[in-house]
Amino acid sequence: MKPKLQPNAGWGRIAPEPPADGKRLTEVPRIGLVLSSGGARGLAHIGVLQVLEENNVPICALAGCSMGAYVGGLWAAGLSIETLGRRAAEIKDRQALKSLLDFAFPPAKGLVYGEKLRQHLERDLNGVTFDALRLPTMIVATDLESLQAHVFKTGNVARAIHASAAIPGVCVPVEWEGHRYTDGGACEPLPVSLMKEHFEVDHIIAVNVMPLAEEAFTRRDDPTLQRPGWLRRLLYALIRPINLLADGNVLDTFRRALMSAQLRLIAKEARVADVLIQPRFGHSRWYDFENFENYIAAGRRAALEALPQIQRLVNQPPTANHESVPPLNQVGIDAA
Repeated sequence: MKPKLQPNAGWGRIAPEPPADGKRLTEVPRIGLVLSSGGARGLAHIGVLQVLEENNVPICALAGCSMGAYVGGLWAAGLSIETLGRRAAEIKDRQALKSLLDFAFPPAKGLVYGEKLRQHLERDLNGVTFDALRLPTMIVATDLESLQAHVFKTGNVARAIHASAAIPGVCVPVEWEGHRYTDGGACEPLPVSLMKEHFEVDHIIAVNVMPLAEEAFTRRDDPTLQRPGWLRRLLYALIRPINLLADGNVLDTFRRALMSAQLRLIAKEARVADVLIQPRFGHSRWYDFENFENYIAAGRRAALEALPQIQRLVNQPPTANHESVPPLNQVGIDAA
């Protein structure tokens, strides 16, 4: 059964009490927000959320996949945009990223376990469950047993994000209640249709940070992105024969094959959304977290470009006379 949803009134932590007669509080449409997978490019979701907050867009439900689940889950738990920006800035270089990786040995199921990343999440979430989030949220992972998308809407949020962001071939699948889960981007990189199935919304804003096919593996230089120095480039060249992630090696081939399916799925799901926000970055890699400022700025630019379309959605009457629901939960876990 789809839960009853209530627009977030002015982005406050608590929505006003519903009237006794059970009618809608306002004639504001119920807008769902879908955040795609995309690795480091998913930091652009922070810039999008910033624009939506600044313009009081009434988001009443959230769906996230992989990095979209990471950013969206923290935001739904109450972290401010400023805090999300500070969290992004913590991974200021490759060394900081490596400090969050717990390498698996032997690497039979994946290169890293991902437990350090989950513990990093728990620093902010501290065991938060879905029913404590400030708005209804769903996180999408891929169930390796059923070979279908699995929607997490209950239980521990950090564990669900861990499952949704477990990159195939890189991260060991997350085992939970007899099932193995991997990156939700493998089956639903932009889960617009799933949101419509699980939440009763009038309109959906989808944010896709995955590149277009012609941009995915280009080698154009982008002056806004940091480039490694000559010493690091030399080191890359020396270890390339044994680096599974290097261009042309096994995990790169796997990633390209996976992306060919993802891009087709995204194109299909994007057509179902009412508004599509698509940040552009030029050449980028999924692990370029040190370029966080540029990704966030790209998300902000794309959201501002889409703002006239979004405002038209907000000004439309609801498509159905939904019943009112209890007020949104109060959350107060934001940290400096």
